[in-house]
Amino acid sequence: MPASSLHEPLIDWYRKNSRVLPWRANPEPYAVWVSEMMLQQTQVATVLDYFRRWMERFPNIESLASASEEEVLSLWQGLGYYQRARSLHAGAKLAVTRGLPKSAAEWRSLPGIGPYTAGAIASIAQNLPEALVDGNVERVYARLTRDYATGLQLNRNTWQWAKSQMLADHPGDWNQALMELGATICTPARPRCEVCPVRANCMAFAHNSQSELPTKLAKKAPILVNHFMWIPCSNGRFALDKIRSGRWWEGLWSFPFADSESLLRERFPDARLGPHRQLRHVVTNHRITLQYRLAETTGDGLTFFSVSEVEAMAVPAPHRKAWEMLRQQPTLSIS
Repeated sequence: MPASSLHEPLIDWYRKNSRVLPWRANPEPYAVWVSEMMLQQTQVATVLDYFRRWMERFPNIESLASASEEEVLSLWQGLGYYQRARSLHAGAKLAVTRGLPKSAAEWRSLPGIGPYTAGAIASIAQNLPEALVDGNVERVYARLTRDYATGLQLNRNTWQWAKSQMLADHPGDWNQALMELGATICTPARPRCEVCPVRANCMAFAHNSQSELPTKLAKKAPILVNHFMWIPCSNGRFALDKIRSGRWWEGLWSFPFADSESLLRERFPDARLGPHRQLRHVVTNHRITLQYRLAETTGDGLTFFSVSEVEAMAVPAPHRKAWEMLRQQPTLSIS
């Protein structure tokens, strides 16, 4: 479509004010792909160090494709949503075999890539006029047009609008400008309308209804989860299990955990136990209470590892947190 009164001021603002981010310095397809997979459900500030370490270890698709899943998950640990890492790994193997995708449709054929990620890679890295919609774009759209729709209807409306606004020239700058506006100016709370480059086009600003949009959905009640975890130790080494398919954190290594401590007692009847400790951890709308303790045991069937080996393994975030907290206890030294 031809440029409208919205495009020029927003793109001009973006080019002058956009954040300096490592994947923007050289927006080639692989770097953009990695960044977009990491940024799903994760803040930019959290992703920066992970992206740097990832690109140092896997500077190109070939190096990622040839890596083991263990190494991929280990480098990803702490970012959560580990299926993203598995999808990226599997996608790299396919891309090495088939060749790099050349359209949004081809990108969508790779594991874990939906319409948003495909549109982002195609427009930003390959200069293709492909629309994208994320939470930032939804919010910008809802306020610009004063659309009070919610949920799937809002998402459909936003996609239709985004496609209608797509530019043939510099589609990546346009898409990034929309997302940058939502991330830095048109924020969920206290939008900075006084410095917005397109407030003259904004119906919510004209009606002073920014705080009402997008219309909020009722929050789901949190799901409360209790886990009990023992950290088996023997002669300065510590045992972990490989989490089987179908369980939370599948494919990662964890200290033995269960829904009740009696199950752990049945598994380790000889264990000499340290005191109970507790931490809380949030995963999406799950509120996990983790009760954990050291367990000195010979542990038939267990695989024991050194401290340095445990440190290098991909371990779920709450289990890693418990491990680190125990290591800090002078009366429970495990170094």
